[in-house]
Amino acid sequence: VPFNFRLYHLSCGQKIMDEHTSNVVRIIHAKARIKINDSHGEGQSANAEIEEEEFDWEVEQTPNGELEKVLNSDSSYGFGNLRSGVFQRLQHELSDVIDLKEPDSSTPVERRLKRLAAEEAKFDSDHYLADLFEDDATRHLLKHQPWWRNTPKVKEEGKETRIEPDDSAEARGQCVTFSGEEKEQLRKFTNRNYLLDKGSCQMVYTSLVDILLAYAYEVRSTEGETNTESSWNIWKLSGTLCWLETYRSLQEVIVSFSRRVLCYPFYRHFQLALKAIEDVVLILQLGKNCW
Repeated sequence: VPFNFRLYHLSCGQKIMDEHTSNVVRIIHAKARIKINDSHGEGQSANAEIEEEEFDWEVEQTPNGELEKVLNSDSSYGFGNLRSGVFQRLQHELSDVIDLKEPDSSTPVERRLKRLAAEEAKFDSDHYLADLFEDDATRHLLKHQPWWRNTPKVKEEGKETRIEPDDSAEARGQCVTFSGEEKEQLRKFTNRNYLLDKGSCQMVYTSLVDILLAYAYEVRSTEGETNTESSWNIWKLSGTLCWLETYRSLQEVIVSFSRRVLCYPFYRHFQLALKAIEDVVLILQLGKNCW
């Protein structure tokens, strides 16, 4: 075979081999790229599954319905409505402290409705009519001169005249006396400041008037002689103390006090309620001279 022909066949065979080899290489590279892409896809899908599993583990948290209701409602009470949760630890003694059940979950509107319903249930028409027509004891109590009507300032200004002579310590101008132990206890009291807005201040003042009305009625109905029932009478006559009531005006205070006078104490006469109102007006007019 001529040499040139043999070289031609060798060159052609080499060329075919080169083309075949390159095709094989391309196929291998292509398969490798496919595997790489598949591996990337599997990794991404695996990561996605992991992320989905992690997201599924996040449980949506929702607050307890009853707790949310308590927190969102205005169930505060006390001085300036600054207290809440006080009665949670006094559940067994609650009936001896206030008439309101579950005070920490009751709104002011609910307290008022419950108070009015309790007063309507407690009102005794027979007792009221008996005190209205058999009023000898009531007339005697209306003539009583409590200690604030015998203060030096009242006598000097001639605002009140004594109806009957009285040689008691109250009539001699000794309005309030404290023992040495009580004076020492008063010295230990510290002044406290409260940041109250206008509405809270008004509620504080009306609550004070409500408590003073109950106190004035008690002093007059017992003729200044306190007894074991005195604290109960003051507590019952005051909607602030008994029902954690909050008043927005003096009219609400007077109406509430008058209703309770006709429902709870031993003497249930409207004239006694009016006289107690006059007494509180005088106490407030005297100011520091009354202490």
